[in-house]
Amino acid sequence: MIARKVSFGSQSEAGSQTRGVLMTVLHTIGKRDPADPVLALTTALDRIAKDPTVDSFDVLFPDDHSRSPP
Repeated sequence: MIARKVSFGSQSEAGSQTRGVLMTVLHTIGKRDPADPVLALTTALDRIAKDPTVDSFDVLFPDDHSRSPP
């Protein structure tokens, strides 16, 4: 019971880590586009689902130029 509370409902270490990554992405999007971060994340995930060949980072963070070019 305590482990479930600590991991926000995840029943495994992998589930907890996945939730942590998703929350980090969602909060980062929220800081960049505070109007509607859930909509921004949903739109990005829909685009990735339609075309799995797109660069996920570029779709999630389109204005981020911090990565060096390939």
